[in-house]
Amino acid sequence: MSCDACTAALANPLSGLYRAGCAECQARALAQSPQFFEAVAAEAITPAYRSALEHAFGTDWKDGHTQVKAWAEKLQKGTA
Repeated sequence: MSCDACTAALANPLSGLYRAGCAECQARALAQSPQFFEAVAAEAITPAYRSALEHAFGTDWKDGHTQVKAWAEKLQKGTA
């Protein structure tokens, strides 16, 4: 983890703390976003979700998607 908000999320995955510019925080935020939930329901990377990924991670959006899925799993389990 790379920032205070990430450290807080380790203790409490549902922490509302986020730091601008932190890729892990962006992934955690996207894991809780409507765009991600719509993509999960559609079982596809929807245009809206892909746009959100590109906005957050640029050309590394595929790696960002991997981070988002990892955070979604952690949040579902309630562990970080």
